[in-house]
Parts: sequence; C-alpha cells; structure tokens
Amino acid sequence: MSNLKSYRPSEDTVPERAQPTPDRLIEGNPQFSTWPCSEVGGVHTGIWAATPGSHRVERDGSMLEQFYVVEGEIELIEDGLPPQRFSAGDVVVIEPHFRGVWRTISTVKKVYFSTAV
Repeated sequence: MSNLKSYRPSEDTVPERAQPTPDRLIEGNPQFSTWPCSEVGGVHTGIWAATPGSHRVERDGSMLEQFYVVEGEIELIEDGLPPQRFSAGDVVVIEPHFRGVWRTISTVKKVYFSTAV
C-alpha cells in the first residue's frame, strides 16, 4: 500500500455542502463546498470553496487553521481590528480564539490544513 496520495476534485466529485446558520449569516447567501482529503493524527486537509457573502466566525481555543488561497478574494475582519484582504497566492493562518467576520468578495477556493491545539 502506498504512502503517497493525490487528490483532484472534478465535476464528478460530489463535495460536502453547507451554508452559515441563520444566526451567523450577515449578508448574501454564501454556499460552502468541502472536498475533504485526509484526516491523520488530528490534522484535517482538504479543499474548500465559498460563494460571495458574509458570515460570523467564532473559533474556540481548540483549532488552528492554515490555508492557501487558490482563487478568489476574501476579507477577514477580526473583532476590534481593521479588515484584511486576501486573494490567490496568499497563505493565511487563523489562530485559536479568532472572532470576527468572513466576507467572500469573489468565489473563493482554498486548500486548508487544520489541527486541534
């Protein structure tokens, strides 16, 4: 059995679908698609996409996420701080206890790595 894996979502691959809960929705009708890739030793990896809109994010202290923006543009607004924009080519780290707003400006796709801390 190989220890090397590759993953390429295609039109034939059905993603997991979700959207913000009504209490977290701020603007628009953002739709989320997730293509999980692996989960090993508490580290989750995959591809995630979202359509335009804004929703509230409230992370507890149990998770750290790092992602690479493949396409699109987002704005993260941490409570009490100025907005920060990210687009294709950016690497972003969302540390535990992040609270704020995720705004998808143009449909975004990211490759993510998250782990419990």
